Amino acid sequence: MLIATSVTVALRCPRCGRLELSELSRFTLGRRGSQRMECACGHHLLTVGTRPGQVWMQVPCYLCDGIHFRYYPAEQFWDTGLKQIACAETDLQLGVLGDEDAVVEYVRPGLSELERFMDDEAFDDFFDAPAIMYQVLCQVQELSAHGLLRCRCGSREIGADLFPDRLELICAACGRQQTVPACSERDLDALMRASYLEIGGDVPPRRRGSKK
Repeated sequence: MLIATSVTVALRCPRCGRLELSELSRFTLGRRGSQRMECACGHHLLTVGTRPGQVWMQVPCYLCDGIHFRYYPAEQFWDTGLKQIACAETDLQLGVLGDEDAVVEYVRPGLSELERFMDDEAFDDFFDAPAIMYQVLCQVQELSAHGLLRCRCGSREIGADLFPDRLELICAACGRQQTVPACSERDLDALMRASYLEIGGDVPPRRRGSKK
């Protein structure tokens, strides 16, 4: 008889964007009673604990700003089958846990986080205009990749909260916020004309040569 002694958890850090894969051991968890998982940047990702016959998970959620609790029978939690970790409010996926090989294959390192996000079946149901939101996310990601997403305080560590009709960009350093509407062609056009995004600053200037 084979008894699974560990599972792998994959979660995306909302602060730095790093995909963290961590192993949870049945023996280590049983000895400590609970285990806190953090990203390399220090951000709290997950706390897991045990009680007789049960394993519980406490997941801080960057989608709804809440804390989700999950309870599993011990045999189900340690089973090697893949289990999704989702936001209870939006039903969008936060991460997965299960056998290491299955988790690694599922997160598909060659695929961008945005493409993985789009694969979530709840994506279309959550947003008012999924196609617009996808293009807005792509453009914000593009600006960030080229160093054109920043805060007025100088930080480039920018997080995002998702809503059905907008993004709320949040500076991890000072807490300033900026709303990016994402529910109409007009919203998308305004973003595409922006030469950069600055949280806490004025309306970003348009690129030269763009339409008035």
